Amino acid sequence: MNTSQAFRKLHERNELFVMPNAWCEGSARLIQQLGYASLGTTSAGIAYAQGYRDSSPSMDHEDRFAAIERIVRAVDIPVTADLENGLAKTLGKVEEHFRRALTVGCAGASIEDIADYHDPNTPLYFSIEEACDRVRAASEAAHALDADFIVTARTDYLLGAHEYSLTEVIKRLVAFEEAGADCLFAPGVKSIEDIEAIQRALSKPLNVLPVFGMTIDRLRTVGVRRISLGSSLFRNAYRQISTVLLGLEEPEGLDFLQSGLSLNQLDEVMR
Repeated sequence: MNTSQAFRKLHERNELFVMPNAWCEGSARLIQQLGYASLGTTSAGIAYAQGYRDSSPSMDHEDRFAAIERIVRAVDIPVTADLENGLAKTLGKVEEHFRRALTVGCAGASIEDIADYHDPNTPLYFSIEEACDRVRAASEAAHALDADFIVTARTDYLLGAHEYSLTEVIKRLVAFEEAGADCLFAPGVKSIEDIEAIQRALSKPLNVLPVFGMTIDRLRTVGVRRISLGSSLFRNAYRQISTVLLGLEEPEGLDFLQSGLSLNQLDEVMR
């Protein structure tokens, strides 16, 4: 069984699986060593690790794909790539980038409906029709090469500056499902009740990015099948670094020296 077949089987089981997100080879190997069956890349984490803001237009696509390929090669478990909006304005480029994700060994990839990232606080969105054309292009390009490849279609509508509208989110996700997506995703959903409402409208699995106050057990109880963690692991790692460095002069400022993973533990994770 190849990785795309294994990844599809995870989606077809009637069981929840957690898919942490990696930004480099080391984080990917740690996720695998801790027993997770798959992982996603985090475009934000990859950008931050290279000194760019999330979705920065200044970051070269070659650097993004190079990071994704290094992550894929570092592990044996399925990897799905966060390709943002397909990293492209045209349908032809969307198709090309999804084929490339498959070629470098990804078992899946995601595409979102943001049209312009230049102002991260007020992103511009594709219309439903435009977004569906892009989901369809991604799905057809990938599935022509590998029918098991998982295309995740994502709406970032709830992350924008406009009104929280579950109706708009459901409308978009239903349309994306009809356009050929294998999994749907709407970061920013605020409650379990809203998650349940979205799931009732869909026949394909819903990926959930949990928010504070939710629990894995509760999400499992309501039938969620896939959970991802986005950039949260990266941000928590950097928060820890910031906390340590800002507190060095405190009486217990060097206590962190005995709390990290040991070199031997890390050597066991890496190759």
